[in-house]
Amino acid sequence: MIKRGMMKRWMLCTVAALLLAGCGSSQPVGDGSSGGTPPPSPTPTPTPPPASFVAVPFVSAHRGGAAYAPENTMMAYRNAARLGVDDFETDMVLTSDGIAVLLHDTTLDRTTDCTGTVSDKTYAEISACDAGYWWSPGQSTTSPDEAREHPLRGYGVRIPTAEELFAFTAGFTGTYAPTVTIEIKIQLNDPLGVQAAGVLVPLIQNSGIAERIIVQSFNPFAVQTIKAMDPTIQTLFLSSTGATYALTVAVAGGHDYVAPVFDSPDLNAEFVTSAHAAGKRVDPWTPDAQDDIQAMIDLGVDGIITNYPGCLMTLQDRLYTDRLYPADAPAVELSLCK
Repeated sequence: MIKRGMMKRWMLCTVAALLLAGCGSSQPVGDGSSGGTPPPSPTPTPTPPPASFVAVPFVSAHRGGAAYAPENTMMAYRNAARLGVDDFETDMVLTSDGIAVLLHDTTLDRTTDCTGTVSDKTYAEISACDAGYWWSPGQSTTSPDEAREHPLRGYGVRIPTAEELFAFTAGFTGTYAPTVTIEIKIQLNDPLGVQAAGVLVPLIQNSGIAERIIVQSFNPFAVQTIKAMDPTIQTLFLSSTGATYALTVAVAGGHDYVAPVFDSPDLNAEFVTSAHAAGKRVDPWTPDAQDDIQAMIDLGVDGIITNYPGCLMTLQDRLYTDRLYPADAPAVELSLCK
C-alpha cells in the first residue's frame, strides 16, 4: 500500500511542477467470442519481445475497436487481434472485492443488462451481466436504444478482468506482439486512483509482458502513483483540456506518452516536435473519421487511439480482411470509418 505521506508528496510535486511550467507483422489468429475457445497462439517464451510495428503511427484499438464489437470485451480484443492492431486500449474499474474489471463507466447501465455502481458489486455479480446487451452496429460508443438492432444479446459476452486481457495478450510472442494500454478510471471511492494502482501494479508485474503494458489516466495522481510504485512501467497522461497541458503534466511526472484529444486547438506539428524533443510519444484520441485520422498522420504522431482501427489500417495499406466484425458473431453491416 502507498503511505499517505508519500501520496501527499507526489501530489505536491506534481502541482508544483505544473505551476512552475505555467499552469506488420504476421497475420494474428483469433476468434471473436468471449465465451468460446481461445484462439491458438505460439508457445509462450520466458521473455516475450516488445512489439515491433511496421507502421507509424501505431494503431490502438479504443476499447478494443468499439465500432466493430462490444467495447471492453474479450470479443472485441480477439477481433482486434484478428485485424492485426498494434495496441489493445482498455479501461479498468474495481469491484467491491477488489477485482480489476474492464469497463469504461463506473456504472453498469450503459453497456450491460445490469444496473448499479461497479464498486458496489462483487466480481461474481459483475460476471452475470450481458456485456453485449446494448451494443448496436454503427455505434462507436454504445448507447442504450431499444429502437436499434442488438444482434449480440445472449451471446455470452461478459465483462472481462484485466488479468484475462493480459493473459490473452501474452499468448502472442512472435512477430505479432501487441501492447495493452489500460486506463485507471476515477471512482468516488478511489478518487486519486491509489487503490486501483495497488491492484494493477502486481497484475502487470506478474503478467509476463510488463514491458508491453502502458497505464494511462486523466488523473495525474493515478499515473504518478504507478510510476512511484514501479518506475519501469510505462505511463501515459490523457487530456481533454489541451495538448500543451498534457505535455506539461507528462514532463512533470516523467510519463512516457502524452494523449491529448485529437481536436485540441494546440495539437499541431509544432506541438508534436516539442513533445518529441522532450522525449514523449504522442498518441491522440479518438479520431474516427478518415479525414481526422489522416490529419493526425500528417502531424507525425506516434500512435492513434481510434474506435475504427480498420480505417487507419486501410490508410496504411495493411488491413488484410474485409470482415470487420468478430469471427463468430452474426454478419452485420459495419462502416470502416465513422
